[in-house]
Amino acid sequence: MARKMFEPSKVVLRSVCVLMLLGRMCQAVRTDIFKHAMTTVTITNGLGEALTVHCKSKDDDLGVQVINPNLNWSFSFRPNAIFLNTLFFCRFAWSNQQHSFDIYDEERDLDGCGKLCLWSILPVGPTQYNDKSKKYDIFYPWNPPALQKRPLREP
Repeated sequence: MARKMFEPSKVVLRSVCVLMLLGRMCQAVRTDIFKHAMTTVTITNGLGEALTVHCKSKDDDLGVQVINPNLNWSFSFRPNAIFLNTLFFCRFAWSNQQHSFDIYDEERDLDGCGKLCLWSILPVGPTQYNDKSKKYDIFYPWNPPALQKRPLREP
């Protein structure tokens, strides 16, 4: 029985082909899976008076915004596709009231609102737009007072 001789040129050729294939697969994974599309959060003032808003994430401070009644303000970002832990929190102030709320929590909102998260701010708390009912009817409580820090200043 004759034994096949080891042919280094065939091994090298196969290795190069496998590496090229792996490179293409990694490129596809990197561009398709790990690169989430932009998400937009829109906050509408449903109070009937000016609303001062200050939103931040761990990495970004979006600054203080003043939203007049029945108008809105939006911001966009790319969620963390690897850890699924993107969080934007906002402080809201009007009249003599101040509250805070996690306006985008990737665990809660990734499937809930998808790439467009619509919120209306009411005195009782933030309400999220329900795509099924076509209304702002998903109610959330404000964050506990312990999470509310120093007073919010207007720009």
